[in-house]
Amino acid sequence: MDRRQFLGGVAAVGAGAAGVGATGLGLMRPAKAAGDVVIGLSNGYFGTEWRNQMVAGAQAQFDKYKAEGKASKLVVQQAGANINEQIQDIRNMILQGVSVITMDPNSGTALDGVINEAKRAGIPVIAFDQAVQNHYALSVTINHYVWATRYAEWVAKTLNGKGKVVIMDGLPGNPAAETRRKAAFDTFKKYPGIDIVWSGYGFWDQAKAQAVMATVIAAQPQIDGAFVEDSMGLGVLRAFQNARRPIPVMTGEAQKAFLLAWKKELAGGTDMKAFAQPNPPDISRNAIGIAVRLAAGQKLKPQTDNTIYYPIHLEVTNANLDQTLTAMKDKPDSYFLAEWFSEPQLDALFT
Repeated sequence: MDRRQFLGGVAAVGAGAAGVGATGLGLMRPAKAAGDVVIGLSNGYFGTEWRNQMVAGAQAQFDKYKAEGKASKLVVQQAGANINEQIQDIRNMILQGVSVITMDPNSGTALDGVINEAKRAGIPVIAFDQAVQNHYALSVTINHYVWATRYAEWVAKTLNGKGKVVIMDGLPGNPAAETRRKAAFDTFKKYPGIDIVWSGYGFWDQAKAQAVMATVIAAQPQIDGAFVEDSMGLGVLRAFQNARRPIPVMTGEAQKAFLLAWKKELAGGTDMKAFAQPNPPDISRNAIGIAVRLAAGQKLKPQTDNTIYYPIHLEVTNANLDQTLTAMKDKPDSYFLAEWFSEPQLDALFT
């Protein structure tokens, strides 16, 4: 599938007085020769198909720049959910003298100290997928609150504002998961007829989400709607199938395996109503693209709160499910619908 099939429109990025130049990214060390450009990538939580695609996307983007003679090496460290391990990984990158550090952070605040260490060393830092509060770092992410609000609004409206709903979130304490959780609760509060009968975590893992939801189903005789975020939709769907319970109005991931299971339900005569939108793992490509440009001495335009929000363009509904699967026909079942900045869009972020 050509990525252009899944990328449209011009990116919406913030602009304001609190720009990156004021915080340190614009005061980086002199531009390096391409042969000396080493980019560090610190990944936190890993082991899921989403994170695998994220790392693979970053590597593919870097390999493209390397082939063009713009960079020499990508150093990837995977810490797992351990914040202290991620801090140590980033500290090791600082000691190695990498040109730019990119990270998918385990916490929005706990990495503050090591980000300051990078600042003292004059190394730019880019947090992607999830934002960090330390404004020395540039954050490149989707707006997780808006993203989750769209899911919750769809569930509430599809249920005509009333019904018993469950909320399945990702990793406890993770900034993206907690932001989405807040968005879901805030949204459902606007609908007095929505009764949240359970909320909890599935750890962004299909098998764990399926096991957790099986327990919930056993305890809840009626579930009309399910707010489910990344990487867990298929597990939740299977839990209802195995329990021989009606599939609730539900959200899920824009992953081929979930979309195929959704299509199979429809083909079997059920009236499954679902909604999915990308949380694109290939957002890592945006971070790598920015990092290589920073290493080359380019200067970012000012960004509000030092954050670039990648605007999601795509969604999957019953109306375009077949069309989306046709476009994904050459991809493995583990593939998540992808979109990211084009090279001209990345160039437009710089002065």
